Amino acid sequence: MRTRTPCHCWLGLFALSAGAAFGQEPAGTPATGTKHTPGQGLYARHCAACHGEQGDARGLAALFLYPKPRDFRGGKYRLVSTNNNVPTRDDLNAVLLRGMPGSSMPSWAHLNQADRDLLVDEIVRLTGDGARARYIRKLKDQDQLTEEDIKAPDVQEEIKAYAVRQTTPGPMTEVPAIADPDAAAIARGKELYTRQSCHSCHGAEGKGDGVQKMIDDEGFVMRPRDLTRGIYKGGHDINSLYLRILSGMPGTPMPASKNLKPEEISDMVHFLRSLSSEEQRQAPILKRERIVARKVAALPADSDERAWRVAPPVHVRLTPLWWRDDAVPAVQVQAVHDGRSVAFRLEWADAVANTHAGQVQAFKDAVAMELVAGSEEPFLGMGSPTAPIDLWMWDADRGQPGGELEEVNPRVVVDVYPFSEKVAESAEYARPGTKTAQQPDLALPAQAVGNRIARSTAHPTGGSSLAAAGPGSTTFRVKKSQLVSATGRWSEGRWTVLLRRSLAVATPEDGIGLAPGQTASVAFAVWEGAHRDRNGQKQVSIWQELVLEAAR
Repeated sequence: MRTRTPCHCWLGLFALSAGAAFGQEPAGTPATGTKHTPGQGLYARHCAACHGEQGDARGLAALFLYPKPRDFRGGKYRLVSTNNNVPTRDDLNAVLLRGMPGSSMPSWAHLNQADRDLLVDEIVRLTGDGARARYIRKLKDQDQLTEEDIKAPDVQEEIKAYAVRQTTPGPMTEVPAIADPDAAAIARGKELYTRQSCHSCHGAEGKGDGVQKMIDDEGFVMRPRDLTRGIYKGGHDINSLYLRILSGMPGTPMPASKNLKPEEISDMVHFLRSLSSEEQRQAPILKRERIVARKVAALPADSDERAWRVAPPVHVRLTPLWWRDDAVPAVQVQAVHDGRSVAFRLEWADAVANTHAGQVQAFKDAVAMELVAGSEEPFLGMGSPTAPIDLWMWDADRGQPGGELEEVNPRVVVDVYPFSEKVAESAEYARPGTKTAQQPDLALPAQAVGNRIARSTAHPTGGSSLAAAGPGSTTFRVKKSQLVSATGRWSEGRWTVLLRRSLAVATPEDGIGLAPGQTASVAFAVWEGAHRDRNGQKQVSIWQELVLEAAR
């Protein structure tokens, strides 16, 4: 038996939380027999894992997200167009359509308008529930009312009236017609940017490097936006930026600028937009793409670009769950099948190849994709008990030859067991008989039984097949169900990974079966070892449409 440095477990995979017990239902999953309205069902499936089953921002995933999910019960909304900071239905729907670039909140534009309306209904209901709870707490703590007092009809009407006020939008903030920008307007906006002390947070050049520390009203540290990247949580269109400058962002250090005239705010909007391009402003908005797996006579033998020209590349946008501005923006996906097996070619930018995790401070690069069949897509973060997902993964630590523990961790030692060696003067690795290749299977049982985490020097592979039925439930399939093969190559700042598997599977324990002409849903995740990505700290896409081309 060898003493090894701690491994960095990848069982979290797409799971937005780590350490949950296998089989645990995600937050918001309806209990058996529970009756939900359609809006509550949609919320439980798509939103509760982050925002909490009761809308209190205490979902299973919330601990692992930055910025933190919105607490709907608290009623504190930041992206509003009204003078009382209560969002309109259009405000809420706009966030569902666009998502919130700069956070882990994805776009839900792929849902139809009827479903988004149901989600808005549920958000408003949760906000009202929170308002009622706050008012009842005030009646008990400050007015010393008892439970019986609170049941009185007049008190109930008082509570109801308060909740209505807290969920009723006030008059809309007026946005004037804004003329097209010119050089003079941009120059005036730049002058106002300095005069209003915007540079104290966003920096002199708008790069988010100002010196002022930012804390929101919940005590969380906030990062000033790097305006040169064009990433705006509340929308980058002219009207949205006008509202953010005029009204600020309630609950954050971003102040209102009520002292500015409409034409001055318009000038500042033009200046802010001049710091980035439309391409930059569109890049962080997650979009649903259509990936077609072309039918070919034979699958490409490797990931060489020339062999894959038959498959159109699709750029799938990613967002980091723990936000950082310099994350991988997208993964390029290509897919083909020959009627028996399917192959995916995944390519993304990564300036540094992190191929080994043999030291505590080291983390590895990796990529994964999750698949689900059926008309209803489950929660993106590992599915649900009623809608399990299939996971295919490759990681650089197991997918690259060489780099044994003794090479990356030269001070490694091995255990000394009595009677196991004739002479053992020390536990230093350099003594005879300690090389990995010299160890019997009995000394490396994880490797002997095919544990997918254990690194094999004889047959390096980074491919794995896993299953999940909700956050925290991810597990490797048994050895006989490991049908995914994978190879990876890093060159000139880019990883290229090839994932392959048979279309058909013998049993559900082997994964999700696919067939020519079938449509499925697929999502992707990328980990960057250089940024200490691991488990739920990664970059993910939303669900994409996968179409397996029928035989021609």
